[in-house]
Amino acid sequence: MLGTTLLLAWGGASVDRCGPWISRPVALTHLAHGQGALQVGAAKVELQVQFPTTVGGYGPLRSTVERSSSPLFARALVIDVGGQRLALVLLDVLLVPPQLRDAIGKDQPLPTWVLATHTHSGPSGFDPRLASELAALGSYSPRDFDGVAAAGRDALRLALAAVKPARLEVGEALTEGVSVPRSGAEVDRRLSRLRFDGPAGPVAQVLIISAHPTLVPKRPEGLHPDWPGLLAQRFEREGGPVTLVLQGAGGNASVDRKRLPTPEAAAERLETLARGVSTVVQPDGLDGAWTEVHVSLPRPDARRVVPAPLAAAAENALCDDAEDFVVVHGLKLGDARLVLVPFEPSFAAGRVLEEQADATRVVGLADGYAGYVETVEAARAGEGEARRQYFPPELLTRLAEGAKLAGQALK
Repeated sequence: MLGTTLLLAWGGASVDRCGPWISRPVALTHLAHGQGALQVGAAKVELQVQFPTTVGGYGPLRSTVERSSSPLFARALVIDVGGQRLALVLLDVLLVPPQLRDAIGKDQPLPTWVLATHTHSGPSGFDPRLASELAALGSYSPRDFDGVAAAGRDALRLALAAVKPARLEVGEALTEGVSVPRSGAEVDRRLSRLRFDGPAGPVAQVLIISAHPTLVPKRPEGLHPDWPGLLAQRFEREGGPVTLVLQGAGGNASVDRKRLPTPEAAAERLETLARGVSTVVQPDGLDGAWTEVHVSLPRPDARRVVPAPLAAAAENALCDDAEDFVVVHGLKLGDARLVLVPFEPSFAAGRVLEEQADATRVVGLADGYAGYVETVEAARAGEGEARRQYFPPELLTRLAEGAKLAGQALK
């Protein structure tokens, strides 16, 4: 009887509910350009997690913890160039579901982009999508969702209240001995730094680094922001700048555990490297622009992600929850040109996006989450991170079209 019930359930779950997905041309949905005086505001608010809670970041079985081993935060940066404003909100969480992005950005007086540090030992329960619940974040809880969203909105409110004149410095260096490839032959070893200094000293900074935050054990004693959060906290000590640590093309990148076995060791090493980055002061009459582009997605293809008998059911779960488009952003601040995507691109895929957008750096896990993206060739051959990409190989082709339009609009 049980076997029959399970067979019927599997059969029902495997009935194709996706149908065809319509491919639409990429569309520029927002463009802002400002030139003149730069002003910035920054703030952070600790995430108020109600314990006990499940640790988000890995599949079942997940740990339940009673505390945080280190504080987790929502950080916000408001950028004003010649009167045009943009907000970045960074959360110490694994990923940003579209629902959370929209909840933080709703009714804000400026465009608001929401990003994740990608810690694999952070809070859970804030993603209502079934596929995410099963794969990484456990059962959805409106309480957990509201707590994360409130922290993001509070950080943004405080950042808006703290806006003041600033100047920007931009620089980049290599982080030899930090990142290693977990697939493929190459990994993104760049460390990019955007530093915002006010009249009384440093106000904020953005660091872009490519490496999975997975140094905390899978069964931790408490929630933990991993090395991105610890790195930010090291800079923020004693009134230092609010620090947003963003992920670059880290889809195939891990921290070298032989050299840096703990999040504390990685944060200490990266702090030293970041402080040593040589930066170039940008002109007082700063040139800034930001764009939003909608890119339609191909229908999900789960054959590389799960065993063949489960592929149809997995695709149904993805189709039930997934948006049929993603948002790609372009951002220009002086010499810095970023392209931001809601994916985890491998280094090779990231280079394609940077080339198409004429960008200095790609940033992942931005304004949504739609999994991994590999090069078309790697996806077709099942190489690299293709086993984690749940869209067909042409995903990067469509995403590159969006990156190109986002970059062209910045000029």
